[in-house]
Amino acid sequence: MSAAPPRIAHIGLGAFHRSHQAWYTDRVNRAADGEPWRIVAFTVRSPRAAEELAARDCRYPLVLLGRDTDTVEWIDAIAEARDGADAARWREAAASVALITVTITEAGYRMSEGDAAATRDALHAGALPATVPGRLVDGLRARRAAGGGPVAIVSCDNLRDNGGVLERAVLGLAREVDTDLATWIAHEASFVSTAVDRITPAPDPAMLPVELRGDPTALVAEDYASWILAGDFPAGRPQWQLAGAEFVDDIVPYELRKLWLLNAGHTLLASLGLLRGHASVAEAMDDPVCRAALDALWADASDVLPFPYDETSRVCTAIAERFENPRIRHELRQIARDSELKLRERVVPVIAERLRRGLAPGDGELTALAAWGAAIRAGVLAGPDLGAPGAGTEAAATTLLQTLAPELAGGPDGAALTASAALLIRTLEGTAS
Repeated sequence: MSAAPPRIAHIGLGAFHRSHQAWYTDRVNRAADGEPWRIVAFTVRSPRAAEELAARDCRYPLVLLGRDTDTVEWIDAIAEARDGADAARWREAAASVALITVTITEAGYRMSEGDAAATRDALHAGALPATVPGRLVDGLRARRAAGGGPVAIVSCDNLRDNGGVLERAVLGLAREVDTDLATWIAHEASFVSTAVDRITPAPDPAMLPVELRGDPTALVAEDYASWILAGDFPAGRPQWQLAGAEFVDDIVPYELRKLWLLNAGHTLLASLGLLRGHASVAEAMDDPVCRAALDALWADASDVLPFPYDETSRVCTAIAERFENPRIRHELRQIARDSELKLRERVVPVIAERLRRGLAPGDGELTALAAWGAAIRAGVLAGPDLGAPGAGTEAAATTLLQTLAPELAGGPDGAALTASAALLIRTLEGTAS
């Protein structure tokens, strides 16, 4: 592989980026003629991942686990792995690359008032902010100063309208700091929305071949991957379609299908599976109670998704097969992180859409909310104070709905939703392991 300068800057040097966007880029580099597209990747918090990759020349093994066989691929798309606090290198990269990609999880798109104030102060002082929206404003300011021209910014997180959410966060912050910069960003930066999919468990040496177990950069992922993108790339892009990526005009239907089926399914299984004593997705899929709840959740979402029912049914069957893969040990505790935010993004909108169409809210979606509440009451997960198991379920359900869906809790269906959630919490507590 040639030592071409990176043409992609990435924020969020985690396992998913390395198993997904870097994998797609690596495949394109091997398949296409011409100069390769390589990545300079920056961490968000700890520099550890960058240090481990840099020590191995940024080349790492990715083990793709099928139901019966393993495939080991050595990924060479990352040219540099950098500490996210390296302001000079970040500004240099942001000023020169053709596109910037981002994987920071849903939580990274939201700033508390304190974080926002600290970000504004840092930008006014010419310092590198800690928040990702702030880092993007900082990098785009450096690009404008260098005459870098237009750029695409590609969000790769499981968030509806992820490109739009990121654009609003960046432009809103820029307007508070420098209105001229905000105008430049609005004209020169294209925010691309995507739907991404590849189950990538937290690294576990037990899932690695023996010869790779001492390599801290080694990753495992399922052998399935999907990437759907919508938006403009004014400075060019890799031919990701050669590796199977799809480019569409309207991302919304694909976002909803991914969020409401696969991601919502994961979130349900995390709370309910942990409540019932399971550790992994595959274990939860073997539990008839978890499987019935998952099927109900999928049926609820299928009623309001913009796809024919038979097509949605095929998608659910394929997802179930992926979830059942016993060779992918996807820990429920990993999936359960930020459950409150995930439920708001993945489950509450289905309830709201069903009610908008005059449909019942659906036991599957309400079970996902109630399972989180029951898991909190059982001490399995952290969350708001919902009381102890076995009593006060009406009060627990009231707090649960007010926390996750205040607009629904205060609406005309609020009392009925609360009563249903309370009943489900009692039922789930009765089946807890």
